[in-house]
Order: sequence, then C-alpha cells, then structure tokens
Amino acid sequence: MQYEAWMINGPSTYMPSGKKRAPSKEMVLHWIDRAWREIPVDLITRSFKSCGINNALDGTEDDVVRDEEEEEAEDAEEPIDNEFETDSEAEDNE
Repeated sequence: MQYEAWMINGPSTYMPSGKKRAPSKEMVLHWIDRAWREIPVDLITRSFKSCGINNALDGTEDDVVRDEEEEEAEDAEEPIDNEFETDSEAEDNE
C-alpha cells in the first residue's frame, strides 16, 4: 500500500529516459519498518502460540496449538482437475 501511495503521490525523480526511478533503499526499509510496527503485538503473540512456539512449558497453553489431525482434515480436499490440460490430452489419458 505504501508503494502504491508513493507511485501516485511521489516524491519522484526521473531517469533521462523519462522512466520513474525506483524508490531508494532507505525508503523501502522505512516502509518495511512501518509495516512491522503496524502489526498488533497480540497478533504476533497468538501466532507464535498457535504453532507451539513460546507456549507455557507446564502444558496450560497446549489448547492453543493447532491439532495435526485438524490440519490433515483441511488438507484432504478433493484433487483439483488439471486446468491446463487440453481436450486432446484428456482423451489420451482415458
């Protein structure tokens, strides 16, 4: 989003060919820093806890860790047909 705002509103400099120069490394690093600071601490904490990192060692927070069986059930969807297969390839495979 910050890149889009920069593209629209600048500040911009242009190359002799007329192309807009890429943002400086400092500008991009500022955007990254700002984006990280906008992530709520609570979200980061819950994310670490949900994958078993930084949970209480006494087992009191084991319920916040995702169950492997739940993940397997979510992954066990029906296979997707090959959308890039042509009609002639489909007939050859039958």
